[in-house]
Amino acid sequence: MRIAITATPSQARAAPILLRGDLAAAFRQASEFGCQGVELHLRRAADVDVQAVRRLAAEYGIAVPTLGTGLAAAEDGLTFSDPQAEIRARAVERVRGHITLAAEVGSAVTIGSISGRLRSADGEERRARRSKALECLAQVCRAAEPLGVTVLLEPLNRYECDYINTLADGMSVLAEIGARNLKLLADTFHMNIEEVDLAASLTATGSGLGHVHLADTNRQAPGHGHLDVASILATLAAIGYDGYLSLEILPAPDASRAIRDSIDAIRAAHQA
Repeated sequence: MRIAITATPSQARAAPILLRGDLAAAFRQASEFGCQGVELHLRRAADVDVQAVRRLAAEYGIAVPTLGTGLAAAEDGLTFSDPQAEIRARAVERVRGHITLAAEVGSAVTIGSISGRLRSADGEERRARRSKALECLAQVCRAAEPLGVTVLLEPLNRYECDYINTLADGMSVLAEIGARNLKLLADTFHMNIEEVDLAASLTATGSGLGHVHLADTNRQAPGHGHLDVASILATLAAIGYDGYLSLEILPAPDASRAIRDSIDAIRAAHQA
């Protein structure tokens, strides 16, 4: 399996992203550590120059596996579940920009925090808001499909989302929307909170799995918490997953140490 690090050109300090600022430095560091990908997290697609990204990818032989959209939610409050139609439309339009960029750099697009929250205890209202949120997701999939872009839906823990929490929830959404270019992103940090059995959930997801965020239970590097990394890797191998293990983790104690420790933990798990 291939390893990717996370990077953003912004200074979003609260996000679990390893490298911030200079993207050239991010690609160089990925290459120095022997990683195969740089997952980019962007507030908007215009935050990067597409030609510069393509040049860096070619220079270092590093792919861009997916583009994160969560900063649009965190910094601009744009989500698919917002009760205001205008905000939902802006969220979809923002993601359309990511899709256009993804087509240019050969990446997928992640839908995580931008899914938003329903924030309602009323059953009928929740169903209505969920329906509108999923229609936004369906619009994104329809926009991405003719461009050959995969959309990755990321289930989040209950403290960040209140309607897509488990991989089973995500699989239900995949079935409802029925888009051929929609896959799931499994994040082991969120899974540790929500899944009863991580290995069983991954196995049940099977070919629906499109990307993996490998993070320990404290959102630090694998090996810094109590995640059973060997079990995760063995399960991914058993289901035939050959995508990326992307390190969406805190840069603790610093980015370089976090990357090095992650790689060491992955290697040790492979040998276990």
